[in-house]
Amino acid sequence: MEATKGVATVGTRKWDLEDRFDDIGWGLLFLLVAALALPNGTAEYVSVAGLGAGMVGLNVARRVAGIHVRWFTVVLGVTALTAGILALIGIHRVDAFALFFVFLGALTIAAAIVRPSRQSVPA
Repeated sequence: MEATKGVATVGTRKWDLEDRFDDIGWGLLFLLVAALALPNGTAEYVSVAGLGAGMVGLNVARRVAGIHVRWFTVVLGVTALTAGILALIGIHRVDAFALFFVFLGALTIAAAIVRPSRQSVPA
């Protein structure tokens, strides 16, 4: 009976950790929206790049903890990080909205290419 209790505790801890990661992700998303509302300038670019790095880092932490990665926030984080860095180095004509869909499309195509084939089921 003690072994069952330990398994339930590990499952509960993992579920609680996943829930906390989800909450942090939502907080980062809200902060990203706020950062994008800042006037154009260094503070906005650094904020966007930092929040993008935070979203990517959050998914690294999820992976390390054995919790499934949220690919939407990975793509959103990479987009924000890339857009922020490009703006910081002086490339201001990057449309983050379009960049998001470029990353999302590339990820979708790459996933389709590397996905293992489905085994045919005998009839």
